[in-house]
This record gives sequence, structure tokens and C-alpha cells, in this order.
Amino acid sequence: MLGNPPRPPNEKVIWRYLSLDKYLDLLLTKTIKFTQVEIAADQLEISLMLKRLEQNGNLVGRENILESASHFINILRKSHYINCWTGKEHECRSLWFSYLGESRLGVAIKSTVGQVREHIVWGDYGVNCNEVIYRDTFDDTEELQNNIKLLNSKALAYSSESEVRFSVNESLMHLPEGELSETNPPVLIAPNSLPKVISFNSDLQSMINEVWISPYCQEWQLDMLKNLTSNLAPYLVNKMKRSDLNERI
Repeated sequence: MLGNPPRPPNEKVIWRYLSLDKYLDLLLTKTIKFTQVEIAADQLEISLMLKRLEQNGNLVGRENILESASHFINILRKSHYINCWTGKEHECRSLWFSYLGESRLGVAIKSTVGQVREHIVWGDYGVNCNEVIYRDTFDDTEELQNNIKLLNSKALAYSSESEVRFSVNESLMHLPEGELSETNPPVLIAPNSLPKVISFNSDLQSMINEVWISPYCQEWQLDMLKNLTSNLAPYLVNKMKRSDLNERI
């Protein structure tokens, strides 16, 4: 059995690649978005382990485990939210392609784990941060009880991302005001009623160290990005730089 996904140190450098629309949203709202796991692009988020155990025959004759684990994982996929960065030390050519879409227009913001933790207003939420582990082999059904492993395990095909993942979760039980009693019980929350996205206010000036502009931007697009940033978040302009890559699409 592999150990839990490691927790990165606060000084670890992390990057987040943003297409133009997401960068604009960041500048306009000054918020960081956490996405419900259920709507993530990788449809095996959290359910990878169960899927592999089932494919490999580890659950043959153990339908009770399959049923209960499926229900449990379905709830986790609705109640957990993620915000994904890459833990690479330097910019990554393949990630420009993965996250910026066909236009290749956007930026990569550079920060550290500690700065993200410190300069986002978490409110009543507790935030976790782990380095994602990449694996395709699972043979111990006890791992299905480990929320940290379920949430931070991805298929080997994604290993080039070197993902550092921040996560929060919505409670499915809210305590009422006043003293608990039979007439004032906890309020249960239906998983299907939970929001798809949670936004957290952030101090962009303190959180972001550098803003790298896509190497595939034309000069007029480069100027446009700088002008937008100057108008919406002038304190970031001096942190902007062009990618070190020198190539065309």
C-alpha cells in the first residue's frame, strides 16, 4: 500500500495556467474558483481507484463493497471542490497547450503554496493541499476508505501535470442556531443541491509573484493583456513577463 499523497512545503513554487477568459475573471472578481469534483474534466476524479479495482477483478463476489463504495464516492464527488496548480519549477510547454485552448492566449501565474494558503480568505472552510500521486495499480480495497488518497490520485497518463491540488469540502450537515434538540435538529444538505463552483476572495498582489504571458501571443495581444492588467490590477503590471519559449504555433 502506498502512503498518503505528500503535503508540499509552503515554499514550493507552483504555477496556474489560465486561458484569457479565466485570467479576466481573476482580474475582475479578485477571486479564486474551486470547482466541484463532479464537473472536473477528468471524469475519473475520486472514482479512479474504484474503477481500477473493478476492472482488475478485485471486487468479484464483493458486490457489497462495490455498492457502498460507489455511494460514498458519489457523495465525495459532489461535496469536494478543487483548485489545481502545477508544482514544476519552471514553465512547461505542454501545459500552455493543455490549458489555454486553441487560441493559446492567456497567462501562467506563479506563486508558492504558502502564499496561496495565506492570501486567500477561506472563511469557515478548511483547506487541504497535496501533491497528486499518479498510479494505475490498486489492489487493496482498504484504500477506498482513505479520502486523501481518493481525492489526490490520478491515472499515470496525467503525470506530466505534476499537480499540486488545493481542496475544500462542503459539509452535508448544518448545525441550527441555538441548542440542539428533537425540535431543533441538524439540517441535512442534499448533495445535488450543492453549488458547482465556490469563489474565495484573494489578495492578488500578495499571492502572485509573476505573471508569464503565453509565448504564442502576437504583439498586439501582448499589449492588450498588459493594458487589461494595467486597468484592472495595476499592481501586477511590473510582475508581467513574456514566456521564455520562442516558437510559433
